[in-house]
Amino acid sequence: MKVSLINLNLVAEDAIGTCIINQVHFFRRRGDDVHVYVLHPPHNVPTDIEEVTSVVTLRELIEGQEEHFRLSDLYIYHYPGRHALMESIRGIDRGTVIFYYHNVTPPELWGSDIGRDALMRDIEGSALVHYADLCITPSPFNKQDLVDRLGYAPDRICVLPLAVALEQFTPGDRDPKLVQRYELEGQQVLLFVGRMAGNKRIDILIEALARVKSQIPNTKLLLVGDDRSNPAFRPIVADARARAAELGIARDVIWTGRVDELPPYFRLADVYVTASLHEGFGQPLVEAMACGVPVVAARAGAMPWVLGDAGLLCEPGSADDLAEKVLTVLRDTGLRQTLIERGLERVQAFSLERYEANLAEIVEKAVTHTLPEIPPEPVVEAGREAEIQPAAEAGEEAQTQPAPVIPRDELVLSILSDEIMAQSDIALRGYVVRSRVPLLGPFIAWVRRNLTSHLREPYLDPMIERQVALNRRMAEWMQRAIALWTASIQRQAELEARVEALEAQIEALSH
Repeated sequence: MKVSLINLNLVAEDAIGTCIINQVHFFRRRGDDVHVYVLHPPHNVPTDIEEVTSVVTLRELIEGQEEHFRLSDLYIYHYPGRHALMESIRGIDRGTVIFYYHNVTPPELWGSDIGRDALMRDIEGSALVHYADLCITPSPFNKQDLVDRLGYAPDRICVLPLAVALEQFTPGDRDPKLVQRYELEGQQVLLFVGRMAGNKRIDILIEALARVKSQIPNTKLLLVGDDRSNPAFRPIVADARARAAELGIARDVIWTGRVDELPPYFRLADVYVTASLHEGFGQPLVEAMACGVPVVAARAGAMPWVLGDAGLLCEPGSADDLAEKVLTVLRDTGLRQTLIERGLERVQAFSLERYEANLAEIVEKAVTHTLPEIPPEPVVEAGREAEIQPAAEAGEEAQTQPAPVIPRDELVLSILSDEIMAQSDIALRGYVVRSRVPLLGPFIAWVRRNLTSHLREPYLDPMIERQVALNRRMAEWMQRAIALWTASIQRQAELEARVEALEAQIEALSH
């Protein structure tokens, strides 16, 4: 079987790069002919991976200049965000297509105006999932996002957690050289690993550190990860540094930037901490647990699911709660040991062996076409209009029913908002270029592609996705207005009842 893996880039050190490398090895061991297509040259990848990686343009793919791509039986499109090569998914007219959704940071959580428009395009671009036969995503949180936001059929989404190299991430002693470099001798170390983006809420970690240091002075915060490659990171880092200086803890916050090997840094930590407000998976959580480090994380995104009962959760955005949980772990040796043991057990669910076994089942399911049919467009539930009929119009049977608690006007609006939400997605989600019709399938696909793609891709698709988003926002605001109206009606009824009771008391006293 010929397999094509498509992504923006291939960087050995990041989670998606590791995922793609694991897939190359997986398909090779099966005896498949696998090739990787990227927009940018691969970085730090092994020689055997580089040999099967091609840097290409969208034109080269859609014009059939890459023979392996043109003749593939399975296409896996990795989606960390919208990139040019993703657009080729629209024209695949053979084989099986899998959309591998890694999640996109919501623009409102980005923390900067720099790059916000790109994130909006990434969000809109995730609708390309409808061109795929199947979707893979690393967490139930991501799955629900695709179902709620795009209406993608849940039975066509497979949850496949990312794999962690458990043979590399293991418990161990602190590296003396790193202890000396960062002056960590005799210090309690809080560790965070990741890019310094706005949704990671580094400012919360710094606020929490100040609170922890008031109880345990010999504590430092180690921030490991990219803090400068993206212009959006720089003002966030600058503000965080300034806040640390205001709190008098600037020397206790250590910024390492990117590092070549992560396991030695995890082994420096007494507690792994993250205040991130949005994670589609959270691979550092697994890496920390694998290294025997207890975890405290915000109750947000996929992190509660990744941790299970192997970590402590704090309220999102609360430095006080984060600090309290950290202090609990540092002081309670019994709890600390329990979390370590649970973490080492939990990470077995994220082993490479488990990943490959589950991937094998998904691939078998996909290429043998045992997938459920694409569901029809959502329709308004039949008979819903009867809910708003007046008793006089609904017949004798309706008149015998108890009167509705909700006022009729409010019920009408509620049903209307539900219908707007149900019909908000005006895109033709069931439309696909490919056709399964025997013999005539390739011709049908050719006609569809040549008659529609020049209109859909540059013009209609972006406009439709924006209209869908607007429709849903309108329905959400209407639902909120109805909720406020309901509350005000109930409050008015309570006040009227109290007034009547007072009037009755006054009348009784007057007699």
